[in-house]
Amino acid sequence: MSQKISKEALFNEIKGSLFEFLVSKKLASLNQEELQFLTTIDQNYLKVLGQQDQLVRQFYPEMLSFLFASADFTVEKLSSYFNEIPRAPRLRGKFSQSTLSQDFSEADILIETSQGPKALSLKLNKMNSFVNTKSGGIKSFFLTYFSFLSQEHQENFNKFVDLEFERLGHELHALNDWEYPGHFSFWVSKGKSELPGELNESERDCLKTFYARVASQMHQILSMALNQDKEKFIDSLAPLLGFSHPDILQVICFHQFKTQGSSIVEIHSYSDVIPHLQDVKLLEFHQTSSVEIKIGALDLQIRVKPMNKFTTTAIKINCSVRTKQS
Repeated sequence: MSQKISKEALFNEIKGSLFEFLVSKKLASLNQEELQFLTTIDQNYLKVLGQQDQLVRQFYPEMLSFLFASADFTVEKLSSYFNEIPRAPRLRGKFSQSTLSQDFSEADILIETSQGPKALSLKLNKMNSFVNTKSGGIKSFFLTYFSFLSQEHQENFNKFVDLEFERLGHELHALNDWEYPGHFSFWVSKGKSELPGELNESERDCLKTFYARVASQMHQILSMALNQDKEKFIDSLAPLLGFSHPDILQVICFHQFKTQGSSIVEIHSYSDVIPHLQDVKLLEFHQTSSVEIKIGALDLQIRVKPMNKFTTTAIKINCSVRTKQS
């Protein structure tokens, strides 16, 4: 079981970066531009990719053939979509040498086509799963994405989060018959984990309830925002759906790696999303860590999650989308 979990963790950690590289490399190879492509990648990042490749070959060799096949299939569908083989691929990311505008923050790969340059947001996802589109800090979420709301809403929400976090601290410590000193240093000194997955059942339920209370408050603010100005609310949704810029193209390869089933590649443009935006419905809250918004055929999930450790107020908001045809 431990080995299986380790493999899964390895897969989730590095599949994205290797997949992006293999798709780009395949495009470059088909256009006899492989050398030019490799020179656009920072040498440090090439070393990272090489290390990831070695890890996969050593510990999870069956994943490598899957990634190659998925990349080839994605390139085939991309070429069909454009009626040509896109050329001059360039990887984005913190190690890339791209100076692309922040408006294209979701882009993973830049390509050239006869229609002009295109920015691709590339994902490799399990079949029928939600696709991550946006992730940000909880204490700037409304200011960043629902800027038509007054700053007071964000400030009051932040105070609410801080108070609920204090409540969480008291509740978790009480479960262990300890006094909460106002921070988790004592918790750590007692050998308790700061990772949600390593809590016992009672502690985990307590943490889930905390996230649900925060999500409930988010639901109330979003409901108010929708009622206050539906058009501005709708305009705010595009970045959460992964379209901070209308020229972004979302490319998702849905796979069935474990069952060896066939993959599906979906390609979405901003123009594909526009018809759905007027059909917006904030779904009833169900005491979970997420808020659900129905946007025509799209399901937008706005979820409260820890950055990593749950012992700080560094909480993130993770947005993800699922379409009916997935």
